[in-house]
Amino acid sequence: MAIKLSRGMSRGSFPQPPAPKLFRNIAVTFVLITIAVIAVALWTSSVKATVSVTATEEPVSVDAVIEIAPSPATNQIRGRVVAGSYVEAKEYIVTPIEIDASVPKVPTKTSGKVKIVNNYSKAQPLVATTRLLTKDGKLFRINKTVTVPVGGSVEVEATSDKEGFEFEIAKGERLTIPGLWEGIQDKIYAESVTEFVGEGQETGPVTMVTADAIAKAQEELYTAALETAKRTLVLEAGADPEWESVFIVTESKKQSNAAPGQKMDMFMAQVRVSVTGVFFPKDDVAALVRSKLSEKLPEGYSLSDVDMAQISFKLQDADEENSTATLAVSAEAMSRLTETSSVFRKDMIVGLPMDEVIRKWSAIDGVQSVDVKLQPSWVHRLPSMKDKITIEVQ
Repeated sequence: MAIKLSRGMSRGSFPQPPAPKLFRNIAVTFVLITIAVIAVALWTSSVKATVSVTATEEPVSVDAVIEIAPSPATNQIRGRVVAGSYVEAKEYIVTPIEIDASVPKVPTKTSGKVKIVNNYSKAQPLVATTRLLTKDGKLFRINKTVTVPVGGSVEVEATSDKEGFEFEIAKGERLTIPGLWEGIQDKIYAESVTEFVGEGQETGPVTMVTADAIAKAQEELYTAALETAKRTLVLEAGADPEWESVFIVTESKKQSNAAPGQKMDMFMAQVRVSVTGVFFPKDDVAALVRSKLSEKLPEGYSLSDVDMAQISFKLQDADEENSTATLAVSAEAMSRLTETSSVFRKDMIVGLPMDEVIRKWSAIDGVQSVDVKLQPSWVHRLPSMKDKITIEVQ
């Protein structure tokens, strides 16, 4: 069979190879793609982000009961319990006081003497507290039982039924005896033979014991007795000076040989206190309180240092014989979010725009502010690799 050769071809010839220019173009393209891939890889690996979070401090508090024991078990702390009674007494000189005559007298019951007249045909016995009544309704009572003879009279002290200046009456005022039969009240009656006035008021310096003087003396002695108790109980307990201590006054008794208003040059005051002291190591309490506070923290929060000054103690009960006690403890500390919180997961922000990260994390409870720094500075998205993201919580 004959083969027809096309024009330009001769028997025994082959196709021409591609032009060198084509190979050159392919090579250049491959090199450019490789450079681009390498550039993207280098750019991706060079982008870094630091997310700085400022967390707010949140208070956390606890009210707990702590048991003190000489050989503590679980949830107890070691300590000592001692108790004792202490007395302080002292004699005080009464300071003379000036009584101002211009100061109005305090209303008191008024008293005076009355003469009871009997113009009836029978003797009239009258018991103590028998009522005497003025014509304007002021009521008085005689101070003792008397018997008024027929045609005679008896004088007796009488006192107003109530306090007040209005019960001051003049000498010679007639008083009826309302307890008698009305038909003989005009025959048996009383008449004031002295003025009825309240207690007299002295002027000038008077050595009189006042309620304020007694109270101040007893307060001074109470403080002294309490200080003596504390010093003594510390020695008895043999407690380390660094230990915490709680004292409670279980009983106090205050006495004085004078009463307010009594005129004396000197008076004696005395105070007796019964005190229980509980002693325990501060560090042990702080550790136990910190543990109880930590139990109340939400996930991802850390606790600040526990300040012993912010821990209050109240002694609920104490057993001196067994040296055990129960303390009611109230404490408060501050807490804040940390990097370990699940809200700060890196995989939730990889590749996100910087503004979106700030917006999302600023809305988290416990976050005050968020700042994002990218490297290089001209990029606006976070790296797509978690390892290139650093989270700092302050």
